[in-house]
Amino acid sequence: MSADRPAIRRLPLDEAALRRYAADLWLPYNRDLADAVAAHDLADWPEERFVERHVAFARDRLEEAGSRGWVAATAGDGTDDAGVDPATADVTDPALDLVGLLMTSVDECPDPFDRPDRLVIGEIYVAEPFRGTGLAERFVERAVADARDHGCEQLRLDVDVDNERAVAFYERIGFEDYRKQMTMAVDPG
Repeated sequence: MSADRPAIRRLPLDEAALRRYAADLWLPYNRDLADAVAAHDLADWPEERFVERHVAFARDRLEEAGSRGWVAATAGDGTDDAGVDPATADVTDPALDLVGLLMTSVDECPDPFDRPDRLVIGEIYVAEPFRGTGLAERFVERAVADARDHGCEQLRLDVDVDNERAVAFYERIGFEDYRKQMTMAVDPG
């Protein structure tokens, strides 16, 4: 693996790894999403509160059968990083830069319906310096492998219509519309 090509690897469920993932990937992902889509504005909380809340949420979700978390890592830019292998180093190693995330889960078809099980891409994020490098495509390939592992015949994801870059990417790689999700404001009365 070349030094500049991120390694994609499973996200461990230990506290330190989940904290690093939440601070270095989940929070930047949601800040970027809030910049692109007004409906995703974040609360005015200190960073540590976001991390604490998300660590518990991520652990619960990843402990569910059929759920997996993946991170992309590279050796950092520091001079002491030369011997660090992003594919095997501990996710909490400060010599690693976490540059992307993928979260998947299985959506099993209920008995009365005739559709295949689907693997849901719940989150996919690539840090700005790695956009356009093929990392997002590699994450989708990873999701396809997860789908096969779980016997799923389809991938599914939700994307905000205002997130034009993401919509264009998903359409370019073969995703198609299958449902329209709608919202309506309710007066709190």
